[in-house]
Amino acid sequence: MMDLLSTGAFANMCNVTKKTLYFYEKKGLLKPAVVKDNGYRYYRIEQADQMATIRLLEILGSSLDEVGDFFQLDDLAKRSRYLQEKEDAVKRQMRQLGRIRDSLNFYQDRLQDFANLGTGKIAEEELDEEELKLIKFQHGVALTPITYGPLYGGMVGDFEKPIITSFFKVVPKGEGNCIKPSGRYLYFYEEVDNDGVASGIVPALGKLQAAGPVVAPLFQEDFSSSVLGRYGSIVLKYSARLGEEG
Repeated sequence: MMDLLSTGAFANMCNVTKKTLYFYEKKGLLKPAVVKDNGYRYYRIEQADQMATIRLLEILGSSLDEVGDFFQLDDLAKRSRYLQEKEDAVKRQMRQLGRIRDSLNFYQDRLQDFANLGTGKIAEEELDEEELKLIKFQHGVALTPITYGPLYGGMVGDFEKPIITSFFKVVPKGEGNCIKPSGRYLYFYEEVDNDGVASGIVPALGKLQAAGPVVAPLFQEDFSSSVLGRYGSIVLKYSARLGEEG
């Protein structure tokens, strides 16, 4: 009996409840090593390894029936394939979580910058090169963080005709069709209502040109009204790169 653990002791060691052990036993996943005539159950310490596997597969999304099927596999190659499928799923989830983390970091940075700068005040920033995916501007098409991610907006390609000609979103390297060059950019935030999204282009361009020798394109960056906006307002960030003489 020295190498056996009671149900309570084994449950504590595995950080589960006795109820969980009884449930796993009923499902045929983890049976006690010894069941006494009085009904007392005992487990071997080595069974903690099987418990860890059950919990791992559950965390990875396997149903208990699937866990049972896994333990019934007598072909190690089949077990390996099943675990590889789980690893591939984890990698996909990690990529998705990485994008979520990047979005949260981005929003935090923008919130802090907006809180410090406020609206209407010109600031300067040094930006690294970014890759953009452009699509032709279309009336009636709404950009949202759901379809475009957190870094998106409209682009004015020609200062002589200050209208939005393209929608853009920032994409990973190799997935875009346009490069936003590195350099020094002038920018400011503006808080507008829905009508001000279109009508604000010309005054925004004039404001940036008055502050420095900016060159096309002009970016109207929509950084999620639900994060920066208040009471239904829309917060836009207007920016353009300084030219050589800037």
